[in-house]
Amino acid sequence: MRRLMVLLLVMAVAGCGDGDATETGATEQFTQGGVSMEPTVKAGQVVTARTVTGTYEPRRGDVVLIRSPGGLWGDRKAPLLKRVVAVGGETIACCDTSGKVTVDGKPLAEPYVAEDASLDEPPNPNYCGPRRFAAVTVPADSVFVMGDSRARSNDSRCAGPVPVSSVFAVMVD
Repeated sequence: MRRLMVLLLVMAVAGCGDGDATETGATEQFTQGGVSMEPTVKAGQVVTARTVTGTYEPRRGDVVLIRSPGGLWGDRKAPLLKRVVAVGGETIACCDTSGKVTVDGKPLAEPYVAEDASLDEPPNPNYCGPRRFAAVTVPADSVFVMGDSRARSNDSRCAGPVPVSSVFAVMVD
């Protein structure tokens, strides 16, 4: 009888907790290294993110940690924190007549963008400055990511979409 009670207790404790943990991974803490996600996440702020296990199904609005896929993203070792603005199959562009980013021709409501980039700044190969960019159809199994501080973010506007396989965690707080 005692063994049965111990077994039931172990099973009950094992079943407690976050039901998503086995499906979407455990949580980890990361420290934001730069200012590209301000005001949502400040430089030096610690965030909690759920690690991706298996296949990540991206959603517009997710704040994700990515590993640099190389190419125009460079060979950075530190993870990058960015917001998913478009997913595979969508066409993203900037800007409509009111200066808003569009996805499939519809303007996005982006209340999290506090410091937008200039509309008419000339392109600079050393800096991802202007917010205006030509339409990009995001490839399947990729995401188009941008920082919330568009004036201070190097992101998909300049380096292109990121393979979903580069996303290793999704911010939960």
